[in-house]
Amino acid sequence: MIRTDLPAKVSGETLFGMDLGEPGMLWGALVLSPVAHGRLRGLGFAEARAMPGVEAVVGPEETDRLLAGHTGDPERPVFPRDVVAYRGQPLAAVAARTLAQARAAARAVRCEIDPLPIVPDIESVFPEWPGSGAGEHPSVIAHVRAAHGDLEAEFRAAEFVQSETYRTNGVAQVALEPHACLARVEAGRWLVRTSTQSPFSAREDISSILGVAEESVVVEGTWVGGGFGGKAGASVEPYALLLAASTGRPVKLALNYAEEFLIGRSTLPSVVHLESAVRGGRVTGRRARLLLDTGASLPGRDFATGYAIGFLLGPYRVDAFEVEGYAVRTNKPPFGPHRAPFAPQCAFMADSHMDGVARRLGVDPVAFRLVHAWAPGDRTPLGQVVGPFGMIECLQKAGALLATWRKEIPYGGGFGLGVGCGFWSTNAQAGGEAVVRLTPTELVIEQGEREIGSGSVVRGLPAVLERVLHVPAEVVRVSYSDTASAPFDSGVFGSRTVAGLGGAVEKAARGLSAELARRLGSTGVAHLSVDGGGLFATATGSRRPVEELLTPQEIGAGGLRVAGKHYGATGAIDDARVSAGSFYAYTDFTAAAHLALVHVDRETGAVKVLRYAAFHDAGVVIDPPTFRAQVEGGVVMGLGSSLTEETLWSPEGRLLNPSLLDYRIPTLGEVPPIEVHAVPGHLGAGPFGAKGLGEPPIIPVPAAVANAVADATGVRVYEMPLSAERVARALKLLPEGGEER
Repeated sequence: MIRTDLPAKVSGETLFGMDLGEPGMLWGALVLSPVAHGRLRGLGFAEARAMPGVEAVVGPEETDRLLAGHTGDPERPVFPRDVVAYRGQPLAAVAARTLAQARAAARAVRCEIDPLPIVPDIESVFPEWPGSGAGEHPSVIAHVRAAHGDLEAEFRAAEFVQSETYRTNGVAQVALEPHACLARVEAGRWLVRTSTQSPFSAREDISSILGVAEESVVVEGTWVGGGFGGKAGASVEPYALLLAASTGRPVKLALNYAEEFLIGRSTLPSVVHLESAVRGGRVTGRRARLLLDTGASLPGRDFATGYAIGFLLGPYRVDAFEVEGYAVRTNKPPFGPHRAPFAPQCAFMADSHMDGVARRLGVDPVAFRLVHAWAPGDRTPLGQVVGPFGMIECLQKAGALLATWRKEIPYGGGFGLGVGCGFWSTNAQAGGEAVVRLTPTELVIEQGEREIGSGSVVRGLPAVLERVLHVPAEVVRVSYSDTASAPFDSGVFGSRTVAGLGGAVEKAARGLSAELARRLGSTGVAHLSVDGGGLFATATGSRRPVEELLTPQEIGAGGLRVAGKHYGATGAIDDARVSAGSFYAYTDFTAAAHLALVHVDRETGAVKVLRYAAFHDAGVVIDPPTFRAQVEGGVVMGLGSSLTEETLWSPEGRLLNPSLLDYRIPTLGEVPPIEVHAVPGHLGAGPFGAKGLGEPPIIPVPAAVANAVADATGVRVYEMPLSAERVARALKLLPEGGEER
């Protein structure tokens, strides 16, 4: 079917954050630090305040005045007061009558900063793997460690040990729409309309940063021009609200694309060392060591280390293991989540490693994975029971197609085939609430989220309602409200929208069905149908127009309203295996196996993906067109991070490629034909057994491409992305070193 948001988007009627505006509005601009690390001696506002059109310049002192009596989070001040931690850190904000005036005034602010030595990357802190006591290093903000079994015994008994070091680089979200909001402050209420994946999370962040009561903050989400994890919390909103409070007028603040690249919270670079003990054709022990560059993220606030490290062992059984990770703070902007936070990078490393072990053994890489792959009922290394999980079936189907493709391509000549595996944990336990409202002519889903592009809100939620009540899509409508009036929801992230918020819609729909059946005199369930432009309810032996089943009070109030709430069960890990830090408990296991056919130019190292196939255990597929679109979109995004996308930083902490001229995403001509296959039979925690699908399609892509490149060339590239330069160096076409990182 045609998505309900399509006509408005095609016609240009849809308002995104960048489109917001209202009479009397001012424009905001940020004053960004010109250095990556330094001691702030002072800010000079006189010249900026005297410029045409300038209505306010707000820095630390003005913030104190505007927030008098409020105590914000001392670890997250709006503006730094002493030390600048990264280039691009907001130092002050300006409001003016036009955007050009605001940006000119921001450039006129004088910043007096004494430069300090910078920490440019993780390897400048730990050129070798850190020893005991590294957790006390001032740059280390998190340390995790877990182990199980006698790993040293496995290494002693091994027939061989495969030892490899991998590196990954930052990846930007590249949403078409940068962060943007419109703020007002009136009658003690802090009001903001913003492009966000989670209005309620943004409300919580704004309250914490400004130190104002959460109930005084009202966030309304706009349509979102892409998020991919980068719009999950507060970003520009606190600055816009302070400017609005200072001027008494609405203020719009929108990042330009260079600013979006710089402070939009791209994903985290890493260095990983993997060691596997191999005996009897199996990996019997594995050690994974992770150094994660979190940029200027706050101590104790970044869960990425304990979350990501669980993916480094892959969806594979192992007798003994040890994982240890350090999050290292550097003088780069705070990094954050990118679609499937760090899981594609982990899959690249873990599955490249598995592929390398298989090739060293001289066995089929697919068959080798099947020996190790989790099956339902297995336990993860951290002791969690694996729920319904289709990795074995995905691998079997991918292996069969690989054999077919192998017959169709010439050996040699730079062609190669690779399989990549990945798993995901649908964040179904994150809470969601919704109301289904029935009128004589339509069903309305009342909730607080806006569509971010995937279709999970405008198509996924209605699909749940349609399936429960047997109604056609044309009578279902999704409505949106701000945080002051909408039912609570955790946000559109973690592949949880249909699983979590959809679970709330399902419960509301079933409650409505039962209530209609009761009004029809039945003890069963009721379904709805359309006849002559009106809705009819049908239960055992009875059928009546909905209008006759509603009370006058309900009709006067806009319809019969039934609420639904979904708060899923949380997972648990074996705490006896954890000796430092905390780990994330996976809850709803989703499997994927991908297959890539590539050609590598052996003169230049350039990689071209010619053909691609994706096999996904997605539980019950509620809406097949959306399923296909999500997988295709995830694969294309994964191809970018596999081959061309990376943030490049100078030793002085300067982002070297903050534009789409220099940061290269895939073009349409580089997208291969993509086969999409659903692998049924493994029910998830979502409605009807659905599993989340926002993140799983991107996860196996770098591994599949890397393994295909290794198959084509006989050499392995240990750094992501697999740029032409890196492949050429692996092929000895270029000397080692000399490449920017």
